[in-house]
Amino acid sequence: MNKYCIKDFLSEALGDHQSTLKKTSYDKTNKEYLCEDESLSIIYDFDSYVETNFEQSCLPASPDSIYIGNKKLYFIEFKNQYPSDIDKAQMRRKFESGTIVLRDKLLNNFSPRDIEYIFCVVYKKPKSRYFDSFNIEANIPKFGLEGKNAELGGFYSKIIVEPVEFYKKEFVDLEC
Repeated sequence: MNKYCIKDFLSEALGDHQSTLKKTSYDKTNKEYLCEDESLSIIYDFDSYVETNFEQSCLPASPDSIYIGNKKLYFIEFKNQYPSDIDKAQMRRKFESGTIVLRDKLLNNFSPRDIEYIFCVVYKKPKSRYFDSFNIEANIPKFGLEGKNAELGGFYSKIIVEPVEFYKKEFVDLEC
């Protein structure tokens, strides 16, 4: 195990949980995917990891997936909902408990070199015929995640809370 390369380090612990953005964005309730991308490699199903490594009676709330890029780790939560419908308390629980599992369990013996940790929330952009309600939603506090990040010692250098369209534009290779 290479304790300096995050891809090598996490591939051992998460290797059995490889997946795609499409699979990890699946909404069981509505039976649909928020993202169609199957091209990115090194996507891990974090929910699967948690279900395998924790007792069913006390599963921590957790984000959906992890993507490891070049010196960057993206922790991703997919919400096939409009921002106003997202349970903010649940989002903070997922953020906190997922971060604790990632930082204190998975990365406990990792000696990082210039790794940037980024937390992403991907949601549906509201559609409106009369005005762009997204501008209003953009001004809503981002579920209190910045404050929760400060409580956790500022683990994440960025928290990106944006609709799926933002990620399509920002990461042009994605097929969402």
